[in-house]
Amino acid sequence: MKTLILDIKFNEKYFERVIHHELFHIINDQYKNDFNNNEWKKFNSLNFRYAKCSTCTEKLGLDTYKKTNGFFTEYSKSTASEDMAEVYSHLMYLDAKIIEDIKNSDLILNKKISYIEKKIKKIDNTFVFK
Repeated sequence: MKTLILDIKFNEKYFERVIHHELFHIINDQYKNDFNNNEWKKFNSLNFRYAKCSTCTEKLGLDTYKKTNGFFTEYSKSTASEDMAEVYSHLMYLDAKIIEDIKNSDLILNKKISYIEKKIKKIDNTFVFK
């Protein structure tokens, strides 16, 4: 099913990012071979492990970290696919200057951002990030 149901009473602080996050899941489902979870996991530090599923963890926070350290949000740490969706949503939501600053200061997120940009451009080379 390719249906996205939006609760317009959702917390406005996260609303736009959540839309982009969920749209990424639709893209990911359509292009599973392009978004490889095992490749993605290699971007993280060797001792980091995702949970088995996004509901198998208490990592639910959506606030964007001030000190990213490889992840945009606590929820990014739940599963590889949620991490990808959080990277995509931040790429679509944050100002390009902020993204560049993050890429320059966080080697792990630099790799993750570049990966998402490359894979999305492979799907649609005319796609423009914010």
